[in-house]
Amino acid sequence: MISLSKLVAGEATVSKHITYEGDSNFIPERLKAFTRSYTPIVVWNVTNRCNLRCLHCYASAGTDRVELSTEQCFEIIDDLAKFKVPLILFSGGEPLLREDIFDIAEYAKKRGIKAVLSTNGTMIDRDIAGNLEIFEYVGVSLDGLKETNDRFRGVERAFEMAFKGLLAASEVVLSGVRFTVTRHNYSEVIPLINLSRENEIPRFCLYHLVPSGRADFGDDISNEERRKLIELLIREAEKEGMEIMTVDNPADGIYTYLKLLEIDPEKAEMARDFLRYRGGDSSGIRLACIDHRGDVHPNQFWWDYTLGNVLVSNFEKIWMGGDGLLEKLRNKVRYLRGKCGRCRFKDVCGGFRLRAYRYGDLWGDDPSCYLYESEIQ
Repeated sequence: MISLSKLVAGEATVSKHITYEGDSNFIPERLKAFTRSYTPIVVWNVTNRCNLRCLHCYASAGTDRVELSTEQCFEIIDDLAKFKVPLILFSGGEPLLREDIFDIAEYAKKRGIKAVLSTNGTMIDRDIAGNLEIFEYVGVSLDGLKETNDRFRGVERAFEMAFKGLLAASEVVLSGVRFTVTRHNYSEVIPLINLSRENEIPRFCLYHLVPSGRADFGDDISNEERRKLIELLIREAEKEGMEIMTVDNPADGIYTYLKLLEIDPEKAEMARDFLRYRGGDSSGIRLACIDHRGDVHPNQFWWDYTLGNVLVSNFEKIWMGGDGLLEKLRNKVRYLRGKCGRCRFKDVCGGFRLRAYRYGDLWGDDPSCYLYESEIQ
């Protein structure tokens, strides 16, 4: 997760609240400490149930009715608290379908773990919104304007319900838009940012497509389109009032650095220093996933690789137990080859490894890297 606003303008408003706890240093001390450890942020898919049928759902939501009990969730939170996990992102499926989701989030808060909610927003009414203050942040998924979003989500009026939910949530808690870019909605990124700005939504988070679940490479945009899009987002990041972030493509940070280098070398070097802490793919390092069955994975898109199950073994033992894949992910610079292997920025980027794996070689090229050879050599 890379805050383009932080790199370009020096200010990451929402991240400053959630991650850095108000630290005004360009590289917050809390971020430095976090980067020195293998204690991860945990994405927890607490249910596979969903009220939508999204074409690009990485979890293939709605296909599995199994989920952990409230008491089992409390026990897992106790386990995560012992390992000093700083934050849990509650996801799904649709987590608001769990009647106990607020109890679970409140228990996490009592145990010293921050809670963030990832939701499709369609279930948020005034009553639900009143309970959202337990979360540090609520991200609502929107994948285009009305017609495009509803087609993606497989339900009529999905956009209308989600946007109303976003506005209701924003009255009580920091909220933002989560947008997965594909060839079907590429042209609606900026219009949706503009709509969000008009409604004073403080964050827009763009996810690059990761082929998992119901999503595949055929839905992705070209790298030339990706490059143009990130240039547009950099311009948006220069504006006040909204934090612009991207996820699942570390090359975005390098491209931003290169653009800064053309106009402000001093700011560019500050940005590169920040990327040493915040850039790169954190999967299996400082990012973990627990699915609705209690299985642990390197990230939320990697459900075809299971490290262990938190109902069988404690999280620390699973995460620090010497799994071969985790050991390599934590030392990935040694194994990179191809374009990523010869890139001069591999120590602060290294590509998104799961996308490379889906493309055919875990340690080879990230097919979504749009940097030119002249830029990486």
